[in-house]
Amino acid sequence: MDRRGWTLTLCALAVAAALFWRGLADDGGAQDESPVAVPATKVEAAETVASVPDGNAHGTSAKPDLLAVLADTTQAPPPLPPPTFTEPLPPWDAKLVDVLPALKARADAGDHVAACHIGLALSACALHLSMRPSKAQIRNTPPDDKDAFNFLAMRSTDFSRPGREATCEGLSTSDLDLRVAYLQNAADAGNVAALRLYFSGDMFATMDHLIRHPDSLDAYRSRAPRYLAELIRRGDAQTAVTMSLASDGIRFSLLTQALDMDEVTATTFWHLGRLVRGQSELEHPFVSPDIQRIARARAHSIHVRYFDPTPYNGERLRHDFDLTRVENCAVMP
Repeated sequence: MDRRGWTLTLCALAVAAALFWRGLADDGGAQDESPVAVPATKVEAAETVASVPDGNAHGTSAKPDLLAVLADTTQAPPPLPPPTFTEPLPPWDAKLVDVLPALKARADAGDHVAACHIGLALSACALHLSMRPSKAQIRNTPPDDKDAFNFLAMRSTDFSRPGREATCEGLSTSDLDLRVAYLQNAADAGNVAALRLYFSGDMFATMDHLIRHPDSLDAYRSRAPRYLAELIRRGDAQTAVTMSLASDGIRFSLLTQALDMDEVTATTFWHLGRLVRGQSELEHPFVSPDIQRIARARAHSIHVRYFDPTPYNGERLRHDFDLTRVENCAVMP
């Protein structure tokens, strides 16, 4: 399938990406490559099953062996460079149209925290503005339809962070399109908050950007596997939960398409997310016992090597639920 075909197919499912993280509640133009370094490693010397899919070529390039990347890696990610500027960034509720020029100047000078701030804030606005009811919708709603007005009122606010919708006023389409490039730059620099959001694909939650800039999809598909390896090596529990949701055999998203995992790899990440949340006893409902056994063992190995054994639940999980909180841009790993 060519690039245009990929774009149209995935855009039709963009709403699924926008709602991707809501599933957690139910569950209890391409720039020059500057990829996150991933060392070459040998495939983990673990038991195998002859019938397990071997990750054959997808198109003309082989699928990344995500488990091999993580199997023998002990090298810690390099430390992030310090922000270029020491002055504090604007508060989360600053009107973006007023502070965007200064943020861009800092980001263009190499400040990954400012680039992350732009990417996260504009991604939140792009999603909110796509859901906000139009004046015509409000005008055409019967005045006695209380339920309809309540629904419109809910869509008029940022449901993840009430009050943030005010920061989006006055932004143009070209302003909103900046989110992907700056987010990508911050993620390439190793900024964890930018890595999380870019890896999730949620900056594409509305189809408009991909229609205007189809090359962004190529860049995303090339980076997602490397970003996953970087986040797992950092022991990022939120990423493990994202991967568990993406590997449940039900959800379809930009992320699952970019990773294109075989069954044993997807099941390994499903179990890893369960281990991180302290749910080691659960079994994947859709795979064979052989694959279940191998995937559980590999997930355990990755969990022990990289992750805090404390279950990732409660306040920690709720805190990380909103991937667009700009305060997280300055949090160093």
